Amino acid sequence: MRDRAEFEALYRRHFPTVWNVCISLLHDPADTEDMVHDTFLRLLESDRRFESAEHEKAWLIVTARNVCRNELKRSRRRDVPQTERADPTPLLDETLLAVRRLPEKYRLPLYLYYYEGYATAEIAQMLRRADSSVRSDLRRGRLLLKQELGGAEV
Repeated sequence: MRDRAEFEALYRRHFPTVWNVCISLLHDPADTEDMVHDTFLRLLESDRRFESAEHEKAWLIVTARNVCRNELKRSRRRDVPQTERADPTPLLDETLLAVRRLPEKYRLPLYLYYYEGYATAEIAQMLRRADSSVRSDLRRGRLLLKQELGGAEV
């Protein structure tokens, strides 16, 4: 079992990142809260130790993405419609909201690159994709984001 104070510090440190990964995939604040909880619960149950703070953060990002994808699969099997609801989270800016409206393929790479500061090689490793694919998704995502924010047509 992880020390309570250590876990609380880890939670405070990484909550915004895990929240943004989950809301980017789910678009629903209630589902997001559940998946953030599940992500940290998996960490708590695993009693996993990390080599560094970056390793810790990367593990949480990948776990959050996997937990959300599993939830989306369960929802689709139950034929529950995915609805986009207003997000009451005050941590957001207009650009991040626009990123969330992009197709799923572009959301997480853009968030990880611009909001979390990961390099394309690190994103590729986390998402288990080729570095060139991540760079292409970032390029295409930036064009779509520009259009979404009222810039030039693609």
